[in-house]
Amino acid sequence: MAEETITFELIRKIQREEERSPKLSRLPENFYQNVKNYIQQKRKILEKIEDRKASIELKNIERLVEDIFNRRERKIVTQAINSARVSLAVENLTEEEKEFFDKVVRIVKERREKILKELLEKEEEKESVSMVVFKEAVPEFLGADLKTYGPFEKGDIAKLPEENAKILIEKGLAEEFKVNK
Repeated sequence: MAEETITFELIRKIQREEERSPKLSRLPENFYQNVKNYIQQKRKILEKIEDRKASIELKNIERLVEDIFNRRERKIVTQAINSARVSLAVENLTEEEKEFFDKVVRIVKERREKILKELLEKEEEKESVSMVVFKEAVPEFLGADLKTYGPFEKGDIAKLPEENAKILIEKGLAEEFKVNK
């Protein structure tokens, strides 16, 4: 979108678009900088003349701009979260917003990789396991991890939950499997 002259009507139009659409609306080029200049001009005018109507208009402009910013910020954060999960193209970001978006995506991805990966780590990797050699035939059984093991024949080698391996060793049905180096 080409650079447009900032007016109260344009700001209100953009605010309505942001309000109605779940996606980011397209902003005029240099929107934030131009809005800043527009507000500064309004403030200078107010310093020279005490006009109640102009003062109310400035307050309304400031509220609209804050609303636009807040809505866009919320949409950007949501899109960044979605983009961290599955890479998605994002449209209609200003340069400032693109920088913010990239940082949020990076933080979300780092958090997901660190915490989610740890949470979803397979339970069996955390449980202690032992390798055993069966001294006798052992029928199929339910392991401490609720998985089915066996049946095993004399001489079979198996990786079992430590709890089950200890019981089999204590009963003389198996012995710990050790590799000689």
